[in-house]
Amino acid sequence: MIKLKEPLTVRDRWNFKVTYLEEHEYQTFTPEGMAYIMLNKSMYFNDDGYMAHKTGCVQTSSRFGITTDEGTAVVIEYPGLHLLEDRIYLQNELDMGNLAYMDGGTNTTAINPGRLGDPVVNYVHFPAGMHQTLHTHPSHRIGLCVSGNGRVQLEGHEYFDVKNGEAFFMRRNELHNFMCQDEDVVLFVWAPDSGTGPTDEVNPLKVRTYVGQQFTK
Repeated sequence: MIKLKEPLTVRDRWNFKVTYLEEHEYQTFTPEGMAYIMLNKSMYFNDDGYMAHKTGCVQTSSRFGITTDEGTAVVIEYPGLHLLEDRIYLQNELDMGNLAYMDGGTNTTAINPGRLGDPVVNYVHFPAGMHQTLHTHPSHRIGLCVSGNGRVQLEGHEYFDVKNGEAFFMRRNELHNFMCQDEDVVLFVWAPDSGTGPTDEVNPLKVRTYVGQQFTK
């Protein structure tokens, strides 16, 4: 597990590049494929307009820019996928998520996968006093802390501090648990492989489509 500072390129089962923007930075991007942006009180803009001082996430294949001012941001460029739509998620209050997670945590699917296996961004809320069960993930994780300060316990009894505004990269299969002390911690977390999502066989439109009826004479 490492703290993100310099741009990071990962080339294994999932190929992507990660750029972390600290306070008072400005940068433009032209994605080759898709880009996933996690914002902590920062500005996102493209040819159609802008969102100022926002905490949220964006999925896009279009040219865009980021201005961090007093916030931070993470941009993940993922060339192996090209979708025809942009998606925007804004978190208005840093409160509990919509879904139950482990050991009292909650989450909301911030950027939904277009189909099973596509990248996903989760909004994650960890309550004060939480001590997670040890666990692993089968794919890499990139996180941006948007509120609070916590710690992650790693193999060999090492500890990794997660602080408001900072970002991290965790390799797949790394054994860890997250701990909060006297304050809640809120994160955006990107993963390259959603474990759930629509398929051709099961999707929200198809499961609400009924066949077999006949026209009345």
